[in-house]
Amino acid sequence: MNKRIYVNIMFKPKIWGVYFTSLFTILGGFVLSLMILSFITDMILSFFVNVCFFGGLFGYFFYRDNRDEIEHSAKRSSILKSRISSYTMSDQRIIIT
Repeated sequence: MNKRIYVNIMFKPKIWGVYFTSLFTILGGFVLSLMILSFITDMILSFFVNVCFFGGLFGYFFYRDNRDEIEHSAKRSSILKSRISSYTMSDQRIIIT
């Protein structure tokens, strides 16, 4: 007898270590701000400003997309769980008659 196995597959494709949405956000913002800043300032200065800003943004997205979400949420929930349990257990008393 064959049993069907249901698996929740959540696959997000990555390129250069970040998800596609993050990468296209960075590249689109880079192109748009390069066009806007090139009218205001010199082309070389606007390119340098964009590389610095969007390089930092890429670093943030790289960190955010590569951390382990399960481990990160487990740390937050364990802190919250210990605080809640300390509040609920503090009011309980045992009465021996």
